[in-house]
Amino acid sequence: MSKILEGLFDEYGPSKKEIKTVIKKKKSGRTICYVLLTCSEPNKDGTMEVEMQYEGEPWLASYLIKSAEGAV
Repeated sequence: MSKILEGLFDEYGPSKKEIKTVIKKKKSGRTICYVLLTCSEPNKDGTMEVEMQYEGEPWLASYLIKSAEGAV
C-alpha cells in the first residue's frame, strides 16, 4: 500500500491499473483488510462522486479509515 500512499501525495498519482496490481499482490499475501476510495473530477457545481470499496471485517475497515484521517 505504500506505493498507493506515495501516489496520493504526488501530483500525478497512481493509475487504476497500478492500484489494481498493488491490491492483487497484497490480497495474495497476508493482507486481511483493505479500503479503496475513488472519486471523480468535480462537476461545475463543485460536487464529485465518491465511492468506497473494502474487503475484510467492517470494523477493521472503519479503523483503517479513522486512522488515515490523522495521517494527513
